[in-house]
Amino acid sequence: MKSEKAIPDFSTFIEKENLDDVSLKIYYINPFILTRAPLSIDGLIGHSAVQKIIIDGNILKDHIDFFSQINADVLIPVKKKSHLNARLCYVLETEKDGKILEVAMSGDDNSIFVNGLEIKDSVIFYDVIEPFLTENAIKELEVYFNRGCQE
Repeated sequence: MKSEKAIPDFSTFIEKENLDDVSLKIYYINPFILTRAPLSIDGLIGHSAVQKIIIDGNILKDHIDFFSQINADVLIPVKKKSHLNARLCYVLETEKDGKILEVAMSGDDNSIFVNGLEIKDSVIFYDVIEPFLTENAIKELEVYFNRGCQE
């Protein structure tokens, strides 16, 4: 079972949207920081150790094709629901429409929450933001999410 309502059609979105009005906000903390309770998205964003990266549309233009790979084929709901313990979250938004895409990681078995829908892990959700992360952040997140370098 797949859900097509969780995300927009990015191919159409990219064609019709003025990318100058689009931004990508990435929030993350070192995934090995212990917290008293699992973090919600708001808990992550408000955490004292959160790192925030904002990419405006001018920079995003060169990487926007990754978003067209996010489609219903990668939105495979998990069978057993879990609770979010957010260590990484990103939001694609426009000035006009607000949030278009909100991705939070991770639940049990590295599930991913996309616009509130818990789905199975898919590498595309990492590929979208990797060009904007520091080398240190990439290493920390690869270890935490079991994303070691695969040749």
